[in-house]
Amino acid sequence: MARRRRKKSLKPKKPRHPSRYFQCPRCGSLTLTIDFVKIKGNEDEKLAIAKCGNCHLYCELRVPNVLDRVDVYNKIVDLSYDNKLSECEKTEKETQVEAEEETDDNDEI
Repeated sequence: MARRRRKKSLKPKKPRHPSRYFQCPRCGSLTLTIDFVKIKGNEDEKLAIAKCGNCHLYCELRVPNVLDRVDVYNKIVDLSYDNKLSECEKTEKETQVEAEEETDDNDEI
């Protein structure tokens, strides 16, 4: 007599996530990271911060909540092709000074 065949237990496939690092439009290295910061008082938008570890590109954009890292990266690449990348560029020191000024204004109120 023949045995009954056993069912193979299938292991669930791990979902593939896009890489956290992107190619910098200025220097071409794979060191561009994009992080998000919530904006207080505005639930429809968030602040996207792009930083390059090689050429120290620092770019801030206000984007809708539905956009992901890949979408923000595409916006940054579009700006660089149109030579408008300087519109979103700031140095990290400038943003720290602005953040300190905002906290000082809130403390005075």
